[in-house]
Parts: sequence; structure tokens; C-alpha cells
Amino acid sequence: MALNDKEQGLPGRWSRKKRDFGIAVWVAFLAACVGTFVIFAVLDPEALNDAWVLPWEMGSRLAYSLGFLFLFVVSLIASGLTVFMIRTGPRRGHARGRGRRAAPKIRSPEENNPDLDIEDWK
Repeated sequence: MALNDKEQGLPGRWSRKKRDFGIAVWVAFLAACVGTFVIFAVLDPEALNDAWVLPWEMGSRLAYSLGFLFLFVVSLIASGLTVFMIRTGPRRGHARGRGRRAAPKIRSPEENNPDLDIEDWK
């Protein structure tokens, strides 16, 4: 069995889709952790009970959980879209996928203007 055999692959190695999914989930988790830390460093969950008129009282654990869940879902959507756009984008970053365009050809002004008298410009 050769190492570059595409049918078998390396044992324990994830496929590209699994790796992309894992990266998107991990980035979303880290972003939600930081976002929850920042939001609840400024905002007190007990103050939310006074600000909102709810038929039930929201505890601090529920407020932390809902805040984290909201930020996790938003971050997961953003990181998933980022992975999708990177994987489905053009190969070399160019709009047509052909890489960098050649430098424009510089032509003499007399080539397209036969009536132009260069001596008048000097």
C-alpha cells in the first residue's frame, strides 16, 4: 500500500470536510468564549431582570448560557461561511482563476496617431 493511495488515506486522518467543520466549530467556540467574557464583563445578568419585563425571572446561569449560545451560533455561521467562501473561491485569487495578468504593452504615441508630430512636443 502506497502512502499517496487516495482510496485508503492515512489512518486517523480526517477528510477535508471534517477538518473544515472542526475548524469552523473551534473558531466559533473561541469567539463565543471571548464575546461572552466581554459582554458579561460590562453587563450584569441580574440587571437584565430589571430591564426586561418577563413573566418569569431569568437566573444568571440562564443568562450566561443564552448569551454564549447566541454568540456561538452567530460565530458558527460566520466561520462556516468563511470556510465555504475560501474552499469555493477561485484558485489563485483572480476573478477568472488564471492568476496575475500580464503587464500592459506600452506603445509609442506615433503608432496610433500618424498625424502627431513629435517635434512639436519637444
